[in-house]
Amino acid sequence: MQNSNLYFIKFVSLIRAFHLHEFSMFKRPFALLRVTGKCHSEQSEESYKQLTGKVVYLIGIYTLLITFLYGCDQKEHANVGDELYPSASFTVSPSKGGLDTVFSFDASASFSRSGAALSYRWDWDSDGTWDTSFTNEKNATHIYESLGYKKAKLEVKDMNGLSQSIEQEIYVTMASKEMILIPAGEFLMGSPEGVGNADEHPQHKVYLDDFYIGKYEVTNEQYAEFLSAIGKNEDRDGNRLFNPDVTAVTIEGGKYKAFKGWEDHPVIGTTWYGANAYAEWAEGRLLTEAEWEKSARGTDSRKWPWGDLWAVGYCNSWEGGIHDTTSDGSYPKGASPYGVQDMAGNVFEWVNDWYQVDYFNTSPYKNPKGPDIGGYRVLKGGSWVEFENGVRISFKMGQYPSNTRTDTGFRIAKDM
Repeated sequence: MQNSNLYFIKFVSLIRAFHLHEFSMFKRPFALLRVTGKCHSEQSEESYKQLTGKVVYLIGIYTLLITFLYGCDQKEHANVGDELYPSASFTVSPSKGGLDTVFSFDASASFSRSGAALSYRWDWDSDGTWDTSFTNEKNATHIYESLGYKKAKLEVKDMNGLSQSIEQEIYVTMASKEMILIPAGEFLMGSPEGVGNADEHPQHKVYLDDFYIGKYEVTNEQYAEFLSAIGKNEDRDGNRLFNPDVTAVTIEGGKYKAFKGWEDHPVIGTTWYGANAYAEWAEGRLLTEAEWEKSARGTDSRKWPWGDLWAVGYCNSWEGGIHDTTSDGSYPKGASPYGVQDMAGNVFEWVNDWYQVDYFNTSPYKNPKGPDIGGYRVLKGGSWVEFENGVRISFKMGQYPSNTRTDTGFRIAKDM
């Protein structure tokens, strides 16, 4: 009501100003008309002036009415824009976690500017569908069922119906530097007759001391941390560590960084030297082929980490249709008997052994470490480009240690 009175006074003032000027703004055009001879007499000029004055007067009144009406509307709209909207804010703990992580959301930092009571609702993936209804609870929890970046969204609404929303990014990943203990003992290494390739025979018993193995393959983020720490792409002997044209790691501002969305994928494009250098930097080492097989198989002679029955959804192989790397830990059903992840598919893994086709004919029973010398290093585990036969536990390949591939990574071991 107060605003309406102000606009009425403004309107009346404009009308008075319009009359006081007596249309002086229109006198100059009539002077020009006289010069050009278009007004032939004082009488005709006066007639023109009266007629034009009335038209201008009506136009002026109409303009003032429009200004008054729409001016009021704009001011009222501005008042709505200046309303005391609530402030939306929340924290999440932790900001990074896995599929088994309970994320806790706290909207206590939100507040009402108008003093009206607040209510809250959540959209866990910011997909446009609200996962909760409005309640007066400031705290909530959620467990995510898929990996990757998520955008949690909070909407805060007060009792006047005014609301505000805010988003926050959360990183759901299973990748970590967790190590799993593989207990000392005996297991069967290689494949039985009639199964697999020549370099998998003969199947034989091997005894290993206990050791630790990385639960997950080394990720792009972890490898970028290593590269930033050493500040170069070569080992102490000048060997290249990785191929920047292949891997999902780049350099920005003198620091190495994983591509966003690929942080928890296994690093690829590393040479054997690059894998070995990382392992040493992490105060570990590369696995032996025997250690790798036991970690994947357990103490029996199973074909794949989960057993002898092939299952497409248990690992990232060609049959799965992804045809690229996946986040570490994306196939929990395919874990080994010890809980080691991604031992079948995803990426081949460099191990410490030199490759030799007939090495099993002469390998020692206890803690075999591979041939003393060779031209190729062993790759284990298969990858996303392999079919079921190529992701068997006993399957292996030999590669030049300087080679880089789009499907080759590694994990590390540590001694007790």
